[in-house]
Amino acid sequence: MRIANLMNQTWAYRVWQAPFAESKLRPLLADVDLSRVRRVIDVGCGPGTNARHFAHAEYVGLDINPDYIADAQRRYGRNFRVADVTKLTPGMIEPADMVLLNSLLHHLDEAETHRTLAALSPLVAPGGSVYILDLVLPERWSIARVMALLDRGQYPRSASHWRSIFGAHFDEQVFQPYSFAGGLWSMVYFRGTV
Repeated sequence: MRIANLMNQTWAYRVWQAPFAESKLRPLLADVDLSRVRRVIDVGCGPGTNARHFAHAEYVGLDINPDYIADAQRRYGRNFRVADVTKLTPGMIEPADMVLLNSLLHHLDEAETHRTLAALSPLVAPGGSVYILDLVLPERWSIARVMALLDRGQYPRSASHWRSIFGAHFDEQVFQPYSFAGGLWSMVYFRGTV
């Protein structure tokens, strides 16, 4: 079984993410007091990896994988929906003060990434922000570059490329490249407004 197919299995995805889930969120957790978030839309939520951080808030998790959504609903009992954010019609989902994309965009090609980001503006409530964490392809050879190339997401990008993409859709408030797991992974954290 190919790694990409294996990671479509909810148990495999959860096992793979478990050691990294909190470290991956480190810049978000340092930047935002999550207890003040009233409503969050978690785009590309997978099997609900982020849901526990929002137990106090109104939460909507969206993913195109019905197995991930079924698993998330069983585990967390929250509002999870099988949905493609680019195909939502106005009014389908109430806007939120936090629209979160955690490790989604490196699975999407350039055109899909821009379509996805363009679809987010109607989901951001007045005063709200978009929060993005995603995989960086380091420009120099390193273990982090090898890991990015081995990732099942086929479209990791350099930090400068991510900045350009995000800036085409949102006003940048925070742009922070970071690494974790002893330099094994390179990521970027972005917070922007519409």
